[in-house]
Amino acid sequence: MSHMHHSHHFDDCNSYQPNPLDIKQLAEFDETISQYTQTEQRRRRLIYLRDAAQKVKMGKAMLKGFGWFMIPFALFPPFWPFFIFAWYMKKRAGSMMNTQLQNALEYWGIHEVEIDAYVSGHDSMDSDGMIPGL
Repeated sequence: MSHMHHSHHFDDCNSYQPNPLDIKQLAEFDETISQYTQTEQRRRRLIYLRDAAQKVKMGKAMLKGFGWFMIPFALFPPFWPFFIFAWYMKKRAGSMMNTQLQNALEYWGIHEVEIDAYVSGHDSMDSDGMIPGL
């Protein structure tokens, strides 16, 4: 009657929010669309990457907002080391997001312009009858 088994769910805390640009996620997505034609697969990948790109843009906008939020603290020298660190992390987070997006694009052999140029009547996955006959 041990209650040890309660502790294991702490390990996978960070797996709740899988990174959509993770190569593993891309591969899983490929599996879910494998039954479609090439053109349809490509279309869904474009939508997927476009959604991911929006999230990256939002993330970067939040980082930017964080920068403004910190301005009042700039008056206090004790906060300066924190600033330098935060600025560095912000730059790193920003470029990490870019890198992930680039990797995802390369993984599927899609050019960034295609995502920008890709506008269709169906704006996202769920609006487009993923489940036939519903």
